[in-house]
Amino acid sequence: METGLILTAFLVLRLAQHLAERTLSRVNRDYWTAPEHQAEAKRALKISDADFAKTLAYSEDKYRFARWTSWLSLAVTLAFLGFGGLGLLERTAVALVGAEGGPVLTGLAFFGLLGLLSLIFGTPFEYYRNFGIEARHGFNRQTVKGFWLDRLKAVLLGVVLGGLLLGGLLAIMQATGPTWWLWAWLAMSGFSFLTAWLYPTFLAPLFNKFSPVEDGELKQKIDALAARIGFRTAGIFVMDASKRSSHGNAYFTGVMGKKRIVLFDTLVQSMGASEVVAVLAHELGHFKLHHIRWGVIRGILSTGLMFWLLSLCLPLAPFYEAFGLSGISNYGALIVFALWFGILDFGLAPISNWISRKNEFAADAFARQHSGGPAELAAALLKLRETSQAMPLSHPLFSAFYYSHPPLLERLRALGVL
Repeated sequence: METGLILTAFLVLRLAQHLAERTLSRVNRDYWTAPEHQAEAKRALKISDADFAKTLAYSEDKYRFARWTSWLSLAVTLAFLGFGGLGLLERTAVALVGAEGGPVLTGLAFFGLLGLLSLIFGTPFEYYRNFGIEARHGFNRQTVKGFWLDRLKAVLLGVVLGGLLLGGLLAIMQATGPTWWLWAWLAMSGFSFLTAWLYPTFLAPLFNKFSPVEDGELKQKIDALAARIGFRTAGIFVMDASKRSSHGNAYFTGVMGKKRIVLFDTLVQSMGASEVVAVLAHELGHFKLHHIRWGVIRGILSTGLMFWLLSLCLPLAPFYEAFGLSGISNYGALIVFALWFGILDFGLAPISNWISRKNEFAADAFARQHSGGPAELAAALLKLRETSQAMPLSHPLFSAFYYSHPPLLERLRALGVL
């Protein structure tokens, strides 16, 4: 009876979470379809009726797609959990590994099967998103061959890196006794730094081509900005993002010393040099204002907290048995805790998003100060919205739960251009 109550409680809470998510989405749609809000956005941002009609059509397509895929995903997930799907995967993993395989190999097989099911279920949605919605609105530039090649690379990379991480965690949990959570925390933190170090020169080039920025006005302006704010760069590169999408962006990457500046080729093609520099100044503002550093610290501390909480839940056998698992296991602890934490994380989202939006406003102010005033950044933000057809309107409650960046109107008001 106890396990039945636990499973029922989880299923009810997960359904309640989904209803809350869909309600927020509906409220947000009502907000950006309201004629008075649309008129305000078109007037303030100087968006033509034809351009806003494109934005509205794109947003409607994404809304409908998210609505039916989320309900289908929920139904499959709840049915899978409710009818003992995790238990079936566990028994299959044990059969694959054999009696002599041990808990670590069993755990790897268990998560491998779970990942395979997730891949099979999620790939058709991703395919339709790219070649249905994104293609219909002129954003997708990826070929079918490129799509499947990307999926294959991601799977192989996930098997190698994910297998190493999971195998290490399971081995630590098995071998280090009650203090396992501390050693797992240290191992996870080290793994995160390792992947951040590997990403610019080994991982990212598996998916994209990076070319040094050619000498000229743009490179001169970026070099001047980096020198002015004291940012040591190991190079300025343009990434061939256009082979997948027409959306634009810029970022910097790397740890421990010099870092790379990366510009999407779509960004360079759609903007003038001063506007690109303004976007980059915003990204570098996160670095100079220590947002990246504090984000890493928060991530490390939250990881330690999660492992500690998991160590407290680890001996609670009914929580495993409620999901059809045979009893206490390290791999079971990881998946069951992740399921429960997913519900909690939804409620905590406004806190992390508030911190992120606060940092975005600060980075905008930094860019305004170091890139020649607010006009260039404002023009760049407007072009980014135009090329991506992003909806500039958002209900405040929806924004609190889902947006790490402030809505465009709020950003432009804070820059002082509205």
